[in-house]
Amino acid sequence: MVSGETERWPHLAVPKFWSVQFGTEIKSVGVPSVADEVAIVQGSVALRRFLAVYGYKGRIVAAVAFNQNKWFEFYEPLIEQAAPFPPTFRHVDEPAEARPVPAGFPAAANPTQDATVVVTGHYPNERRARLTDRRVP
Repeated sequence: MVSGETERWPHLAVPKFWSVQFGTEIKSVGVPSVADEVAIVQGSVALRRFLAVYGYKGRIVAAVAFNQNKWFEFYEPLIEQAAPFPPTFRHVDEPAEARPVPAGFPAAANPTQDATVVVTGHYPNERRARLTDRRVP
C-alpha cells in the first residue's frame, strides 16, 4: 500500500489444503492437476505412506503427502521458485526407483475445471501472474 508502483505485486499464495479421510492424512501444496509428470520421492505407495512431487514442463508445481508429511513443507518454496523437476537431491526414506512417470490427469471437460495461473519473476518487483488455457499446446 505504501510501496512505489514498481515495487508492488499481487498476492500470489501457493494453494494448499490438508484433510484426514478414513484415518489417512492428506496434504497438498501447489496445483497437481496441471502436472504432466509425477515422482514418488519418499515412502511407498504400496504401504500408503508416501510423498509425491508433481512437475510441469520440467518445473515443480505441486507436492502431495499421504501419511508422510514430515518433509512436506520443504516443497512449498521449491514450487514458488519453479525449481527443476524431477528433484535431484537425496531424500530421507527414498524409494529405490524414484523416476518420474506421466501424471495421467484427464483432459479438462470444460474451461472452468482447471484454470491455471503462471507466475513469473523471482523478485517482488518482477512478479506477474497470467491466466493460461492448458487445452492449447
